[in-house]
Formats: sequence, structure tokens, C-alpha cells
Amino acid sequence: MKRLFFMMFALTLLLAGCQSNNQESSPTDNKSTEPKQGSSILSLKEKYGTASEKAIMPMYNVAQDEEFTFKFKGDLSKIDYYSHDIISVHTDIKGLEASKVRWLVDYKDNSVSVKPMSWGVLSSDSMRIKGQSSWGGAPIYYIRLNYDPDAENPTLLDEPIIIPFTVKSELPVPNLRYEIDKDRRFKLVWDKVEGATGYKIYNRLDFRGNIFDNTNLPLPGAERAYDDTTPLFVTTTTETTFNDFMKDGRGGLGFYDDIITSHQNLGLKGEYYVTAIGNGKESNFSNGVATAPLATQLPSATKEQLYLNKLKNVNELPQKITVEYNDGSLARETVVYDAANVKISEFNETDIPFHVKGTALKSYVRVENVTQEDLDKLTQQRVADSSNGFVEPKNNTPYVPAPDVPTIIKNNDTPSEVEEHSDSSSATTENNDTTREEAADQTVSESASDPSKETSAPETDTGAATDTDSQQNLVDEQKSNTEQNVEQGNQEIVPEPATGDDFMNADSALEEVLAKNMIAAQDSISLKAFPEAQNFTTLSDVVLKVMYQNPLILGVEGFEYNYGTLTLSIHYNETAADIQKKQNEIIAKAQEVVASIIKQGMSDDEKRKVIYDYLNDNAKYDDAALENAEQNNFKHVDAQFNDSFTTYGILVKGVGVCASYASVYKLLSDLSGLESIVVTGASSGVPHAWNKVKIGNEWLNVDATNNLTNSGIPYFLYNANDETAASQKTIADKDYWLDSELGLFKGESDANDYYVQNGLEVDSINDYKSKTETHLKKGEASVVLRFASPVDFDELLNATTEAVTAVNEALLDNAELATLGSYVLLETKSEQK
Repeated sequence: MKRLFFMMFALTLLLAGCQSNNQESSPTDNKSTEPKQGSSILSLKEKYGTASEKAIMPMYNVAQDEEFTFKFKGDLSKIDYYSHDIISVHTDIKGLEASKVRWLVDYKDNSVSVKPMSWGVLSSDSMRIKGQSSWGGAPIYYIRLNYDPDAENPTLLDEPIIIPFTVKSELPVPNLRYEIDKDRRFKLVWDKVEGATGYKIYNRLDFRGNIFDNTNLPLPGAERAYDDTTPLFVTTTTETTFNDFMKDGRGGLGFYDDIITSHQNLGLKGEYYVTAIGNGKESNFSNGVATAPLATQLPSATKEQLYLNKLKNVNELPQKITVEYNDGSLARETVVYDAANVKISEFNETDIPFHVKGTALKSYVRVENVTQEDLDKLTQQRVADSSNGFVEPKNNTPYVPAPDVPTIIKNNDTPSEVEEHSDSSSATTENNDTTREEAADQTVSESASDPSKETSAPETDTGAATDTDSQQNLVDEQKSNTEQNVEQGNQEIVPEPATGDDFMNADSALEEVLAKNMIAAQDSISLKAFPEAQNFTTLSDVVLKVMYQNPLILGVEGFEYNYGTLTLSIHYNETAADIQKKQNEIIAKAQEVVASIIKQGMSDDEKRKVIYDYLNDNAKYDDAALENAEQNNFKHVDAQFNDSFTTYGILVKGVGVCASYASVYKLLSDLSGLESIVVTGASSGVPHAWNKVKIGNEWLNVDATNNLTNSGIPYFLYNANDETAASQKTIADKDYWLDSELGLFKGESDANDYYVQNGLEVDSINDYKSKTETHLKKGEASVVLRFASPVDFDELLNATTEAVTAVNEALLDNAELATLGSYVLLETKSEQK
């Protein structure tokens, strides 16, 4: 019997450009097109019911032993302080119980003071040697204030006030991030620190398990106060990148010789930090980069040594190989044979080299009876490599402000008195008072029932003023400063984009301020009215959500927050006039499309499908944009490809990458009265963008990029639940929405899945064989089915051969088989009579 020769044609996920285009960030001369003036920020807060919400601005560069004192109008003796925290200190912005750090708390004269206990969290060796009480080395801390300090009677707040603070560092703290290259190799990256002569790499590991276990399991982080683990010194470098986790000079690769690379990401485990060093000084720890959440994206090693076996002919060449990932999981990955330059051996044993698709792993196979015709066929097996096309807007905001940024930002003077600064890493403001007097009265703390704190009993408030009352402490000063800033910020007027509110998505006053400014292509946005957003974590979260969920925000290449001036700067790759012109074209085209495809009486299901089909039929993936991004190491793309990363590309020009597909799908859905969002994440370890749609009470996945036109698979992920998406290695990240609300977008049902509804999902190899025969007997030249669980490729190949033979053995001559995830595409390329 003939055997189907496996021909993997160009079938791959299209992933590049899931985010907006990023070029080298620089301010844009954006003087054209002034938007109309709209509502005040106060009126927007009233619109969302948040005008009366309380907040206190962050405090920066406090001393390691800083004590914070909060005064209350109400009688604190009425509170059971043993059972209820009035104030607590955390390492995570949510301020949950698990993220508490150990602190001392004193109650006196209706005031509460908190100060550090022992050497804090993430302490370095030098901190422990000093032996003094300190908050520790965490990048940011958060005070959680649970009771209203201004209430006449002790009143529990509906939502606690979260106040970030940072501890002063001897040198600026490096901004740490990570990159995953096209071979899915991981490396740490950080910006150069002025004044630093080198950098120290630290690694935090959990030693409670098996330290010899190669799997990378989740490590308790800021959400659990780092669980008393301490970063351990790894090495020192003068570079601003690092991937030599084994410290053997091989960059995380393991190889026998030039032909075999059997491992990558060697030694990668736990959470990494970087500090800057110079002139005998060392900075605080950078933000941590946890590798466990990325472990499913990072190949580690090949599990089979194919070179040890000798095959009879090329038909026995394996098409898949087992690869272990950084989390210990196994996956069957595609083998790509590099046959173009193979020389047939005269000793009847030819070495045919290969690499594993989308990795740096490579080896060879020994094959007997190799002919030039065999090599030519192998060369024709075109397997498109997955492309790491992550081109995102660059966030230039320092994770923590520089050491010379004042503790209290007094940016509440009249406009003529405010000093403007362009350097966010060293911004200061005139006349900022950075010192305070310590309270004279001290109390002796007694151990409370909560082991994370110590307390002393509150004294009854007699109403008499004390020395502490008359002094201006740090908290009082910041509270007063916040009130002044917010009052002034509330009076600021928000621009009204020419596009109006109909094309804007926002769920809060802050989001509406950001959305309207960015749609209007404004390059400076005041955050004076929003103390809760004046920190890296919250601001980055909300800015990215606004960018991704507003299809008319175009051309953003980067952004940064200036801690000194309380302003967010946005950098665009076009002028406001050019952006507005494109927005008008987008709106006109979107309205035209909706009018042509959405018919009266259509159900929501019908609307979703015609939008998807429109994108399949009227747009295509921009391969040239992808190639250009690859040439520029995915740091930026040349100007002629900018549109392919925005709504304008797919909708107006008919070409674009996944960011454009996802954005257009959302825009057309919005105009059609459908609920959808843009989702970002990774597919097969490569950054990607797609959508989720609301059906009933669930949010299901729709990947408009990987449609029939682009991937060869019809409805690759269409109304698919999260389990199905994950089985195709399509996994969402946290960038597209607020972290606190991500749980709202779960999708569990498969009742609406295209492949389930149409009987195209198979649960066994026999089921696959039977359905393949049925489709071929109907005269279908192309058959696409999806396995509900992983399948062995050799079994698949044999079952396909048997199914085709059972219908018409002649079809084997031109049959081609391709797989994409658990999808199988069989093309017979021949009409049956």
C-alpha cells in the first residue's frame, strides 16, 4: 500500500504585532489640530460616582526606618484593634492579607503610627549585617488605610485607601524587564543607570522543595510578601542584558558540538532582580521578573536523541520530537530538516541535520539509502517558523522614581510657579519640603495577637492638643498636599475628540480622561486629580487597557510618567492632524461595512459570524510588516508599516498584523451592538492579540487573524472556551484589562465552539479516520478536523493514509497533510469523479 508522504506546507499561526507599533521613543512635535474643550475632570468623577472618593498621594524615597503616623478624628478606643487592622503595610498593591509585612504599630491620642520591624522583606546581606529595623529591599510598599481618618466616629471605608511608598536608594534602581527571542530564549534586559559601573544579578528561589528539580514552579512573590525568601547573588556584569544563567559562558545553551544543541534556557528558574553598583554603593533591588509564569512558553530540552538511531530511508524520518518546557511539561514539536546543503555520503549513511521549529534546539538523523530526489522532497517541506513579532508601545516610566525625586511632590502651585521637567527619572519641583520632624512622644509596643505586627493599647482622647498634634508629620503633610492637588486637578478640562463619545470605551473617570486625550493625540496628560494612578503598577495597568480597548487610539509608540510633574507623556509616530484624518477614514469605512453586512433581524450569533467572515474575505496578513519587524529585532518598524499595527491597516488598507485584526473586530462589534474586548497574550510562546466575545454570561475566544485566508484553518479559534484556547497554546496575559477585573472574562462552555457545533472535533484516532473518510466520500478536497486531545503524529499519518486509501488510493499521489496545534488539514488536490 502506498504511504502518504507528509508535506507540511506553509501553515502557521500569524502572531506578529499583537500590540501597537513602537519606535525609538521621542517627543513628537504635535502642534496641529487642537481638540475642543469638554468637561471638567470633576464632572467626569461625578458621572462615574467617584467624586467623593478619598486618596493620598504616594510618598517616595523615605528612610529605611521611616515611621508613618495617621491621625483620626474619631475615638479609636471604640475599635477592637486586636481583631481589625486600622493600618497595615503590604508589598502588593491590592493590600490583601497574604502580602502583609511585619511592622510595629503604636496607638496614642487617636493616632496610629507604623514603622518597620526587624530587617523587612527582600533584605540584602548588607541590610541584615547592619542589624537595624528596616522596611527592606522591595521595590514598592503599600500602606493600607482601612478606616476613614476624617470621620467623627470610627468608620470602616468601603474601599481601603492604598498609599504606595518607596525607600530611598543609594543609586538609581534599574528598570528590569525580559525579552523572549524568536528561538524562545529568555533574557533579562534593563536600561543603563547613570553613575553605575556594573550590575549585580540576584535570583530568588524556593528551597522548601527539591532544589535539584529542573521544573520551574511558581514562587511566592509580592502578593505573599515574598514569603521570607531572600534573593541570592548570582554574578556581576557590566552589560545591560543577561542570559548566562548557568554562568558557563554559553548563554543558557547546552550543546555537544556545532551540530547538536540539546538544551536552551539552562538554569532558568525562580525570580530575578538587578541592582546597580558604583563607587562602593549599591541600589535597592529592581522590580522582580518571575520566570514561572513564562515557563510554558520556554522550551528547555529535546527528550529524544534521534542521532543514535539509523533509519532505512527518508520516509521513516520523524516529523515531531518531544520537547521539555521550563515547567517540566512535554510537547510534540515540529522537526524542520535542513536538507538543502546535505551531501549524500558514499558510505550509505547520510547525516541529515534538523532544527526544532521555533527553538534553538538542533541535531541530526542518520539515514541509509538517501537519494537526491529524497533530499529535494525534504527541501520542499516548507515549514514557516513562528515569528516573535512583539512590537509594543514602550513604557519608559521608571518602576520606582530616582533617589532625588522628593518624598512629597508639591505640584499644586499656580501654573506660573510650577517648574516643568522633561526627565522623569530625575524630576524635582521647586520648594518641595522633603524633611519632617519626628514625633517626640514614643510608646512601648506590646505584642498583639497578629504575629505580623506589635501594638500598644490606644489612649483615650481627652480632646487636649499634644505636641504631636501641633507638629506637621509626613502623613499630614502629604494628606494636605493631596487635597490641594486633587482640588486643582478636578478643575482641569478634558479635551473632546472630534470623533465624539460614540467611539470611546471607558469604565471610569481616569479611563475616560486617558481615552479622550489619546484619541485626540494629546502628548501631555495631567494626573494631578488621580492620586491612585500616580504609581507604576496602577498607571501601566490602566494605560494599556485604554490603548487596547479603544480602536481609535492610533500611532502610540511609547509613554512615560513624570513623578515630579504628575504628568503622563504620550509619544506618537504621526501628527494629531494626520491621526484625525485617519480616524475619520476609519469611522466612515466602519459605518459602511456595518451597513453592508449587518442586516435587520440578525441574531447576535449571525452578526459575530458576518464580522469574522468579512475580515477573512476582505483583508490579509501583512507579511512585509512582519519581515521588517524581524529585521529591526522587533524594537520598531519602518514608517511605511505603521498602519499595519493599528485599526487603519486592516479596515482601510486591507492589510495588517494581529493587533489590527483584533482592533477592527472590536470596532465593528461595538458598532453592531455586540460586546467584545481585545485580548493580548501569547500563542505558541509568541506574543499575539485576539478577541473575546460575550455569549450569555461567558467570554469566548475569537482569533480573527488566524482565519482560513491567513492560516489555512477555517475558524481556528471561533467561540472557543479558555481550555480549547490553552490547548492550542493561546494564553492571555494581564495587559489588556485591569488586573483586578480579569476574572470577569472566563469562558468555560464549548457549546458555541465552531468545531463542536459542526461535528468537526474528534476524540480518538478512529473517530478521525471515520470522519475523514466521510468527508472525502462527499467529494471534499479539503478536510479540517480538530483533536480534542493530543495525538501521536505517526498514528495520525497512518490513519490518514488508510482513510484516503479506503476512498481512492490514487488520491495519495498529491495528498498533503498539515497540522496546526491540534488541527489537522488534509488536502487531496484532486477532484473525485
